[in-house]
Amino acid sequence: MRASTKAIYFSALPNSISVIDLFETSVPEEIIDTRVTLEEHESACDAAYRKGFQEANEVLTKQIVDQRAEIAYLQENLFKSIADQANTLAHQVSEMLPDLVMEIARRVLAGIDPDSETIKKIVSETLVEIAPGSTEVEVQLHPDDLARVGAIDLEFDQKYPGIKFVADPELNSGDCRAKSKFGMIDARVLTKLQNLGRSLK
Repeated sequence: MRASTKAIYFSALPNSISVIDLFETSVPEEIIDTRVTLEEHESACDAAYRKGFQEANEVLTKQIVDQRAEIAYLQENLFKSIADQANTLAHQVSEMLPDLVMEIARRVLAGIDPDSETIKKIVSETLVEIAPGSTEVEVQLHPDDLARVGAIDLEFDQKYPGIKFVADPELNSGDCRAKSKFGMIDARVLTKLQNLGRSLK
């Protein structure tokens, strides 16, 4: 019983040995050591931080540059739009101003009741275009104005011998026309305003 057992044992031994040899002759798997030192870890973290900071800084710088360019573009367009609107407004005002000035002046003058001194000045300004010493001069005034200037017509008679003052109900107070052999001088308020309006345009 024991001999038989020994035979089996020894007969199986070479097979066991060959199996063991088969495993022992295979290339063992290489184990990679992934451990790092504290210095290497800190250096890698610092490098990653610097790289991330640099990339973020570049992105932020580009955004700032783009925003500045956009703001400059919008600012330029805004100033151009304001300038265009200002020019348009100035043109509109310049177009409206003459008529506005004339209307204001007409309304102001319409409420003025000139005294004798004012009428005298109006007549003097009208006659300035007629050379002193001229004869056959006729001054046309509103009836109320003529009543006020009657007391001073002698002064004009010295410059214009034979000057005549006549009433014209079609004239407004403050109007004056002077007629001589050289033609008619229109010094009505409306005429003055029209001349002013033309000079403003």
